[in-house]
Amino acid sequence: MRPLKDALAGIVGPSPSLCALRERLPMLARSNCSVLITGETGTGKDCVARALHELGERRSGPMVSINCAALPDTLLDSELFGYERGAFTGAHAAYPGKISLASGGTLFLDEIGDMPLHAQAKLLRVLETREVFPIGAMRSRHVDVRIVAATHCALEQAVRKGAFRADLFYRLNVARIELLPLRQRPEDVAPLFEHFAGQLGEPPVRITPSAMALMQQHDWPGNARELRNLVESAGLVFDGRPLEPAELPLVNMKPPADDEPRRVIAALEHCEWNRTRAAEMLQWSRMTLYRKMKQFHIAPEPVRTARAP
Repeated sequence: MRPLKDALAGIVGPSPSLCALRERLPMLARSNCSVLITGETGTGKDCVARALHELGERRSGPMVSINCAALPDTLLDSELFGYERGAFTGAHAAYPGKISLASGGTLFLDEIGDMPLHAQAKLLRVLETREVFPIGAMRSRHVDVRIVAATHCALEQAVRKGAFRADLFYRLNVARIELLPLRQRPEDVAPLFEHFAGQLGEPPVRITPSAMALMQQHDWPGNARELRNLVESAGLVFDGRPLEPAELPLVNMKPPADDEPRRVIAALEHCEWNRTRAAEMLQWSRMTLYRKMKQFHIAPEPVRTARAP
């Protein structure tokens, strides 16, 4: 069994919410129930899912991950449930699918809130019957898999709007872990900075106390992932002396409002409406960013009026 300290190594910080999480995870890991992890993008949902797998009895089995928002709807079915050879044009060989590949271990479904309704219905059947039906197959296959799902969306609201199946939500929401955004736990910023600096550079990046104070006041729209990116960028200019506030990339970015449309607009404005860079900053795929822009009626770029001579 992997030592408890090692399995929890990615969950860094002294905030009360993280202390409570570290105490709760071993108990949840011993269970075989489905777990739903919620929290904003970049809060470390994948680290929590990995800890659940490594602390549990399935740790000797595979952990297979799939980002439901990163694949087009037409590919998600085949990636999840698999297909037989000749099931469709281009299916030159059979593919078992992520669910079957995770049998005996854990399947991590990231951004489950972006899964289309037809795939939700098939996933619900897997949870209820422990069987998967690949595309083009004549019979189902038994699978023994634990489901851990994660989302930055409010699934309860999605259920009320009809965008997410209520029966699947209840199946996934057996145990729930809610991760607070980094702006609500500023005491975690310094240890996270040291953690990432130790991972990414030798010697690790160091900063002045005033720079750290500024970081603890920052809104962190990208949460821990944004902080990791900052440490990586700071390493490019680090010359051995502690970096000053003005030398830290992104720290002086205008803090956006909490709601998601404003976060998207703030990222686009910061990146001068370069959608590729904005998607990277938000830790999304470009497809997810395009979907969000369409959902919130955000134009591809602002209309610029010519100045009078």
